[in-house]
Amino acid sequence: MKKILSLILCVAMLASGILALSACNRGNGGNDSEYEINMELDLSTKPELKVLMPNSGKNIEAVNSNSNATLIEQLTGYKVTYTQLPAADSSKTLNTELMDKKDYNAMKLTKDQFSDLVNQDLLVDITDALTVYGPDLLANISDESWEVVTVDGRIYGVPERASSDNIENPIVLNYDLMLELNLDEPETLDDFTNVLKAMTEHLGKPALTFDKYTPLVYSISAAFGIYSFWQEYEVDGKTEVRFYMNAPRYDEYVAYMHDLYSKGYIDVEVSTNTAADATTRFVNGFTSAQGAKAGAFACSLWTVPAIVTGLQSNGVISATEASDGLDNYLYYVRALKENAGDTEKVYRSSGYTYITAIPYYMAENAGYAIDWMNSKIKDTAEEDNFRQIVLGQEDVHWYQDTNGNYFPMDPAFAEKDDASYYMTGSNEKKYTEYWKARVRKQAELFRAWSELMTDADKVGVYNIVDFTPPIEDYNSNRSAMEEYAQNQFYIMLKDGTGKLNDYITQLNGNNGGTKATQAINEWYNNVYK
Repeated sequence: MKKILSLILCVAMLASGILALSACNRGNGGNDSEYEINMELDLSTKPELKVLMPNSGKNIEAVNSNSNATLIEQLTGYKVTYTQLPAADSSKTLNTELMDKKDYNAMKLTKDQFSDLVNQDLLVDITDALTVYGPDLLANISDESWEVVTVDGRIYGVPERASSDNIENPIVLNYDLMLELNLDEPETLDDFTNVLKAMTEHLGKPALTFDKYTPLVYSISAAFGIYSFWQEYEVDGKTEVRFYMNAPRYDEYVAYMHDLYSKGYIDVEVSTNTAADATTRFVNGFTSAQGAKAGAFACSLWTVPAIVTGLQSNGVISATEASDGLDNYLYYVRALKENAGDTEKVYRSSGYTYITAIPYYMAENAGYAIDWMNSKIKDTAEEDNFRQIVLGQEDVHWYQDTNGNYFPMDPAFAEKDDASYYMTGSNEKKYTEYWKARVRKQAELFRAWSELMTDADKVGVYNIVDFTPPIEDYNSNRSAMEEYAQNQFYIMLKDGTGKLNDYITQLNGNNGGTKATQAINEWYNNVYK
């Protein structure tokens, strides 16, 4: 009778669109003996593994035949068949796959997907199994990273930390135009306003452009003490973590941006611009050609290669110049100050791109998947698996200079462009140095990165939620909060801050801001205080 009632309950919940695997199959927190990990697997016999991956933008045949997939098979001894989620509705598809108990030995998940599944008790607790099957994972992934995949003291996935903690959101200025107009590099908000004014008058069009996904222009918001989406603030003598729209000086930031917009210094299309649109406007600002122009561009560091390509295509620079640093053409504003003597601080990105986990019903043979991931992260003189996966072979894909720096070798290094897709956890002790070879592919990109990273440990401020484990009240409200704040910024950019209090009330009420903030602070106070 209990089994019949349980089945009826499952069907009813499925019909209503609720994933109920934990209720139907996993009593007592998933500790049923049916789903225990076998700690005595014979690793000398390696079975074929099936791994679910995020969407790659390529067909699955290309994913499975990729040279990086072949290399990993050779290094680890495991034959792997990859399946990928669709580009649209990936989380919905993921839930359906788990409902059908698809036999995936491992799943490479986004942080949000991981949070949803671990909250539903659908993932294997791998804490003890890591000691047996994953010693290299434990040795080369930091305690800070393991905290992200830990719930109630237990580990449910393998985190993949970002390759490097970068300062990567500058305002790029047309330095050639600045020299023509005899403008100094801006240090303060007033300096920057004057640069935009002069550029706008010269171009006959608004000087500053950015895209529709830039509610915080970090180089500017830094002058108002807003460095990231979530950070500590001192409010009425009390320290607390807040979302940027609740920052004490958010109104001043928006007022400054509205002032620039009302004076005609900001591109009127920013609320609809794609990144490509904004890049085109900026690149065209170097020429006398008709069309959209801009002299300043708030963008990601990773837009620099597109800028260089555009300048070469437009005839602004030669192929020789494109292969070298462009210090006569591009200037990078990392962070403006309110006053010249102020301390510089700016957002420094970090976090976890993916988390690899194992569905609960595949627990018995989880050791094979962990051993596979453990093999990929090995990086010693005897087994340099991770380096081969990320960089390839010495003197084929890369070389080292006399200082030990890694440099790419063309054209072979292009084979490693897809390498990160196949990672399942990163060797945090080695990855950043290897990753710099990728930044060195273009001289101007490396110059920009190097300038922005000057004293990074001193000036960089992290987004606190980049390091959180699954927090239900935050994860369930994050998307609504971010979308709402972004939309209201572009409204206020045009209309001013007159309705800001109403918007903040809406953010904290219907869009979950209060719940998320309370949950983040509870976690933060427990961990850091």
